[in-house]
Amino acid sequence: MLNALARYADWLHLQWPAGTPEKLPKVDDHFRTNIDGVYVVGDLAGVPLLKFSVDGGARAVQDILARGIDPAEPEDETGPFDVVIIGAGASGMAAAREAKTSGLSFCVLESQRRFATIKDFQAGKPIYTYPEDMTPESDLAISAKVKEALVEELETQTADLPVRHATAHRIDQAPTGHEVVTTDGDRVRGQRVIVAIGRSGNFRSLGVPGEEQDHVQHRLHDPTRCRGDQVLIIGGGDSAAEAAAALTEEGADVTLSYRRDEFVRPKEENVERLHELATYAEGEGHLTLKMPTDVEEIRPDAVVLSDEHDDPETVDASHVFAMIGREAPLDFFRRSGIELRNDWGDVPDSLNEAVSSLSWLKDLRWDRITAFAAFFFFMAAVYSWKDGGWIGQWAQATGFFPFGWSPDTSGTGAFDILLTSMQKPGFYYTFAYSALVVVFGVKRIRRRKTPYIKVQTLTLMGIQVLPLFILPEFVLPYLGANGLLPAGFLDALFPTSEYAVHGRQYWRAYGFILAWPLFIWNVFTADPLWWWLGICFVQTFVLIPGMIYFWGKGAYCGWICTCGALAETLGDQHREKMPHGPGWNKLNLAGQVIMGVAFALLFLRIGGWIWPGGWAAEAYRAVLHGGSIGLGYSWVVDILLAGMVGFGVYFWLSGRFWCRFFCPLAAIMHIYHRFSRFRILADKKKCISCNQCTSVCHQGIDVMAYAQKGEPMDDPECVRCSACVETCPTGVLEFGQVRPNTGEVIHRDALEASLTRIQEHENGPADAATA
Repeated sequence: MLNALARYADWLHLQWPAGTPEKLPKVDDHFRTNIDGVYVVGDLAGVPLLKFSVDGGARAVQDILARGIDPAEPEDETGPFDVVIIGAGASGMAAAREAKTSGLSFCVLESQRRFATIKDFQAGKPIYTYPEDMTPESDLAISAKVKEALVEELETQTADLPVRHATAHRIDQAPTGHEVVTTDGDRVRGQRVIVAIGRSGNFRSLGVPGEEQDHVQHRLHDPTRCRGDQVLIIGGGDSAAEAAAALTEEGADVTLSYRRDEFVRPKEENVERLHELATYAEGEGHLTLKMPTDVEEIRPDAVVLSDEHDDPETVDASHVFAMIGREAPLDFFRRSGIELRNDWGDVPDSLNEAVSSLSWLKDLRWDRITAFAAFFFFMAAVYSWKDGGWIGQWAQATGFFPFGWSPDTSGTGAFDILLTSMQKPGFYYTFAYSALVVVFGVKRIRRRKTPYIKVQTLTLMGIQVLPLFILPEFVLPYLGANGLLPAGFLDALFPTSEYAVHGRQYWRAYGFILAWPLFIWNVFTADPLWWWLGICFVQTFVLIPGMIYFWGKGAYCGWICTCGALAETLGDQHREKMPHGPGWNKLNLAGQVIMGVAFALLFLRIGGWIWPGGWAAEAYRAVLHGGSIGLGYSWVVDILLAGMVGFGVYFWLSGRFWCRFFCPLAAIMHIYHRFSRFRILADKKKCISCNQCTSVCHQGIDVMAYAQKGEPMDDPECVRCSACVETCPTGVLEFGQVRPNTGEVIHRDALEASLTRIQEHENGPADAATA
């Protein structure tokens, strides 16, 4: 039984990639941060391409000019300058060049040497200046194809731009702008600050014994120095691939260790080069690929590797190059108050680490945690009032209740019907919900500006306002009160009730849009409502599976559902906050548990209809309402998870938190989606591994893992929001359909193709590859 459940969990959720996006500064389209007047450009802005870095540096200065600045004459070397630029790489020097051309005073601070990252590339490294047809805003030309030529080209163009040697420690706000505080304690004043430091943090650690030894390095300067030596390279990106190829061609005996069983990140030409060298190498050098393997220990003259079966193997190596990248300088941004994407502080990696040292507690984002707790209790109060709980009772007892008028509930005029609806708290809750969808929907359309987003958002707004608000709150009560609907129709769908404001349960009209088991109350009734049972069956088991087969789960979640409407509008600006990783992927299975409980309730409800007063009816009431303690399905799922948690975490954990983890209808649709033709298609040649697609996925999908391989994305969590397609800077992704059994592409979405064409018109067509 357990094995069957494990196979099912793997088939449905656990087999998919679970990469995590890197924490980077949160910037807008103009490279502005949350601190007014502070910009972040270059690699840390999210796109690791040389031309994009140069373009970003120039555009940041142009934005400073567009927003207005009163030029200042520096009093001394501490300023005040119009612009202080931190970092003398490609983006920083492009910003300095643009500032000088525009007549702004500037100061460039650099901790090492100008263009240090490029100069640290190994000798003869090829340079890929993609996109080839893109022309950056900067007049800093980039055309060289080899490292040495590129350095000379950049140095020649920036020789007249002064650079001061200093290491920035933080940015403080000052009355006239900002102050950049250096590690020496100096303060450099500037009205605006542009951070262009790149990934200048520490090199990533392997976390294995022996890593601190002198023969372990993190970058290759000159491949000729290792000629004839035994070398181990650790890593699977372009840097590792190019280093392995260069060392092999210079006559070294090279072993490349990579934790995956295939290369997915390097450019295609680099992968082909590696496999060719591993098969046959000219001269004395030789290349051996060890995949998949992990490093267990580094010794003075050897390295211990383990494979997927944990079998150890010792490889001789007098040089070790751990080329697994750098960590972004997060501490600098935190000290400066610059907001990071999805940052909750320096959280421990393991429970043991958390218990052994409590120092990490002071680094947590307590402002976010406190705000989340306060909002959680606020939502509890709202739901207590909405459902007639203690707050509602207190308000009525003290006369502090906003619905004090007494309209003519027997009147049939339009105004009487409206006033009668306004007598109940649920009217205002639904009105507020609809207003949020409309207001933030308009903001989303203005922000995203793509045909797909416009049509999708208008559809969500229309469904929320018309069938989910105006229909049950006004249209149906008016038609029913004036005898404009058949009595049999009303009795079948909207039974009479002494507790209903209009005498009938018009709220059941939500079931026209919200299918079971997302909306359970048209099925879990005291007596069977046969029309609703038929409608719910057709929705959940006929219409929705058909939609998903052709257009994916997002055909409902992203275009119809009221939960998705709020997530795609109010939650749009918070989508990058969704937690990623294998642990969170396991929580995806929580929806399967809730779905199972919903089906169990259905069977118990049927048993209660057949044998009224029997054990099934008693068990049904206990599970649904929680018996005397009141913690049943209706409160835990409908109120706690769907409302208080689902809506309460929008600003901290993304608007799709309920949709991804707990929605029972989504849990059913995940199963349907496994047989769907819908996919997000990827062009591997264009992927630059920038991780933008994964970072904006508010379903926690590791989209980049598919893009790197060029494989159709088939994770059932996808809600077809188009964020990954829209955000990709090189036009890698598009919607399409495949044959479920073969993966053969049979259709590409024309609407999404138009979105990509617009994007390419703005950014320039991209072929792919990092610099």
